[in-house]
Amino acid sequence: YADLDHRFNDAWRFKLGGVAMNEKNTSVHQRVADSVQRDGSGLSYGNFGVDFSSRQRGLDMSVSGDFTALGMKQEVVLGANYSKLTTQDRFTRAWSDSDGNIFDIDHNRPWQDIDSIAAASGYDSRSSYDIRQKGIYGTWRIKPTESLALIGGGRVGWYDFAYRSAGETSATTESGRVIPYAGIVYALNNSWSVYTSYADIFEPQTATTLDGSILKPIVGANYEAGIKGELMDGKLNTSFAVYRIDQKNRAVQDYEAGPVCNGGYCSRAAGKVRSQGFETEMSGELMRGLQVAAGYTFNSNKYLSDPDREGQTFSEETPRHLLRLWSEYRLPGQLNRLSVGAGVNWQSALTNSISKVRRPSYSVWNARVAYDLTSHWTAALNVNNLFDKVYYEYPGYVENRNNYGAPRSV
Repeated sequence: YADLDHRFNDAWRFKLGGVAMNEKNTSVHQRVADSVQRDGSGLSYGNFGVDFSSRQRGLDMSVSGDFTALGMKQEVVLGANYSKLTTQDRFTRAWSDSDGNIFDIDHNRPWQDIDSIAAASGYDSRSSYDIRQKGIYGTWRIKPTESLALIGGGRVGWYDFAYRSAGETSATTESGRVIPYAGIVYALNNSWSVYTSYADIFEPQTATTLDGSILKPIVGANYEAGIKGELMDGKLNTSFAVYRIDQKNRAVQDYEAGPVCNGGYCSRAAGKVRSQGFETEMSGELMRGLQVAAGYTFNSNKYLSDPDREGQTFSEETPRHLLRLWSEYRLPGQLNRLSVGAGVNWQSALTNSISKVRRPSYSVWNARVAYDLTSHWTAALNVNNLFDKVYYEYPGYVENRNNYGAPRSV
């Protein structure tokens, strides 16, 4: 990557940035899965091979500055960017019969390369992507008064996407797409401000359907309003925000079709989905030597319209309630080199609507002890999942996606 930053004066500057990235991922690995019976039978062994490579290039340039006009302070940003991503992907897999036993796993299966796996299964998927985006963007911020700030802006974008697989090509093109946003910030006093904002959503997707076609871009709108403030002479920061996100065409996994897309599930477009809720956070020095950080999120999301799931939960991996607490205390007096901290993350229960598997709510505690050896060096002991809580990350299916959360680590 390379960046160039030039300041014309105290008010205006020019920025130019470029990035180039080449990636390659070649591997073979083995898996076990299937609907295992109580006696451990029914296990299938799988051999998988991948050969993925990608080439990415990007360029962004902008001019920004601030000035006073019509008696109002103003700031502007004008810019343009371009990006290109191309890939060459190969994927193969071969599953054995369901003759394994989970209580007697064969750890000595012969190693295979990607060609032998493809020959054994007859399945050898080769595909490529060519994604190109360019756009111009701008932001304009005006302060009619010292307490009021008006923000407006947007981006005009062009998007070309091509996906090739099995000799067929699926393409998507968008030209001159306008994506606006706007916001208002009002300072109630020196400590508190309220704000509201709106933004259009336009997000191209690379997910493919069962027939190999590319899903249309995600479109929608994002609404947010909130209040932010400082307490205790700025030592404690607080915020509260409510939000609503409406989207169409978002990719969701097509479980009904089965894992037939490169060893995983294909995708389908959700009709219209909504995620809404509120967040509140607090962080800072609650009392001398005591640092705290706390946050609570409530989220409700569902399908507003969908052929199969209208009214049901959309994102089953998103907990309805999420609580995060952390505190750290530096001891007073001659023990002030020593600090101790502890915290907890708690999530409410989740239920998989397809498998009907339910994952109960759980909490994970973490702790830390630190000692300042000198003014420059600190030694610390961190313990994650202090009580070695056993839990599932997500309510999966009978045959897969039943993954334990990370155990205790020190």
